Amino acid sequence: MDVIHNPLGSANRSTVVFRGTAAAPGTCGELVQGTLQGEPFLINCPVDLWSEVSVELSQQGEARVSLDKSCRALRLTLQYLGLEYSNVSINRVSALPESKGMGSSTADIAATCLATARALGRELEPEVIAKIAAQIEPSDGQMYPGIMICNHLTGEPKKYLGQAPPLNVVIADPGGSVDTVLFNSRKDLASKNFQKEPMVKQAIELVTRGLLTEDWEMMGRGATISAQANQVVLPKPHLALWRQWASEMRALGVLVAHSGTVMGMILTPGKVDPREAAEFVRRRKPEWTVWHTSMISGGLR
Repeated sequence: MDVIHNPLGSANRSTVVFRGTAAAPGTCGELVQGTLQGEPFLINCPVDLWSEVSVELSQQGEARVSLDKSCRALRLTLQYLGLEYSNVSINRVSALPESKGMGSSTADIAATCLATARALGRELEPEVIAKIAAQIEPSDGQMYPGIMICNHLTGEPKKYLGQAPPLNVVIADPGGSVDTVLFNSRKDLASKNFQKEPMVKQAIELVTRGLLTEDWEMMGRGATISAQANQVVLPKPHLALWRQWASEMRALGVLVAHSGTVMGMILTPGKVDPREAAEFVRRRKPEWTVWHTSMISGGLR
């Protein structure tokens, strides 16, 4: 749990405290990510691992600063609402590791935005939260319901693809970290994305059609193509091995964090036990961190 108190204006003697809570899911990388005709996009992959944020607003209290992204999210939300409070408290409980490509920052930011609004008796549309998030850093889009194509640099939604499929995911982190902001400011990123556009176009067609027709095998093929295409942008040293293991586990396909470290394999419930698949990976790579969870529809709660 992280706790912060941060001054946002001039204090007065009011002791009224407003409280709000919200939670946002993380992701297992993305089903697809890249560019189409130069425009950046991703198809998000929300999973059942959450960040929960509670916000308290008052005009009195001690001040110390931490959690910069959450502070900025709260400040921008208050600006959007046209309000100001001299002291805030942000409490965060998260199951998401940072700098791994699991949407931890987007989850924290999105949940902070909504918790702030709820403290004041308001709700925010996903598009508003996405725009606020995009002012802070590129967004994974899990504030949108279902599965969504969105521009992760602007937060703009492009196409709703339906509800999440009823599938399990095994996630592995071999180690390391990636800074999302630095990654997206790379000078060679545009040329690398252009290089992989043909494969990305194929991937988005397969994933989109697979989701719309409930053909999960087709969706998995598309996700695997996108994972392989991303090797020219952010190579995963163990991707070939991961794909081999996924085949042995009869997985539908593999996922990667296109700007992170984690890899995932998509499993059909009833055919492969995700606990057994996770243990399969742990036995072979005990130094890796391994989770098993399920795909879920995006949206805050």
